[in-house]
Amino acid sequence: MTQGNRLDNLSWPAPRPPSAELSRSIAEHCQTGLKPSRPASVHTRVLVSIALSGILFGTLLVIGWRRHPPHTAVGIALLGALLWGVIQASVLIVGFGRPPGRRGSRLLRWGVVGIVPVVFFAHLTSAATNVLSLEQFFVVPRSLRSTVVCGVHSLLFGALASVALFALWRRSDPFSPRLTGAVTGLAGGLVGAIALDMTCPSLEAMHLWLGHGLTLVTLVVAGWFAGRRWLAP
Repeated sequence: MTQGNRLDNLSWPAPRPPSAELSRSIAEHCQTGLKPSRPASVHTRVLVSIALSGILFGTLLVIGWRRHPPHTAVGIALLGALLWGVIQASVLIVGFGRPPGRRGSRLLRWGVVGIVPVVFFAHLTSAATNVLSLEQFFVVPRSLRSTVVCGVHSLLFGALASVALFALWRRSDPFSPRLTGAVTGLAGGLVGAIALDMTCPSLEAMHLWLGHGLTLVTLVVAGWFAGRRWLAP
C-alpha cells in the first residue's frame, strides 16, 4: 500500500468550533445597526414607474420642442402625447400591476408586447406624408444621416428609461423574468420613441419606421434578454 492510500484511509479530526468569545464577537458585528425594512408594495412601485416615465417623457418633450416646435397645433400635439402616455401607463399596469405569480396571463402580456409596437408602427405610417424608395433613401445623404441621428437618440432615451425601470423592479420576478423584461423594454422604449416622434420634424415614412419605430422593437428584444439577469432573483 502506498503512502497516498494510507493517508486516504485515515480519519480526519472533526473541525473545532470557534470559541464562545469569537462567536459572540461575530454575532455582535453582524447584528449591529440592523433595522427592520419593508420593500415598497407593488402598487407603490407601479406609481413610481409611471411617474418616473412621465417625468422623463415630459423632459424630453420640452427639450425637443424647444429645438423643433410641433408641426401641428400645440393642443393636438399635447393630446397625442397624453394618449400615448395613457398607453405607456397601461403597459406598466398590465406588466407589473399585480405581484409575481398573480399577474395577468402570459397571453395577455404577450399580446401587449406584440400589439403595442404594431399600433405604434401604424401610427407612424398614418403620420407619414411621403415615402422615399430604397434607392432614394440611401442615396440622399441627409435622409440616411437624419435617420441614424434619430435612431441613436431614440435608443439612448429609451434605454435610459428602461434601465431605470429595470433598477426599480430588480430581482422581482422568479416566474417569467424574460417576458417581464420584454414588457419593461417596451415601456421604456415608448418613452424615447414617442418623445422623439412628437419632436422630430421629419414625416418621411422610411425615416419614421427605421429612426423611430425600429428602436422600440430593439429595446423589447433587449429587455427579453436582460430580464433573466436583472429580474430573476
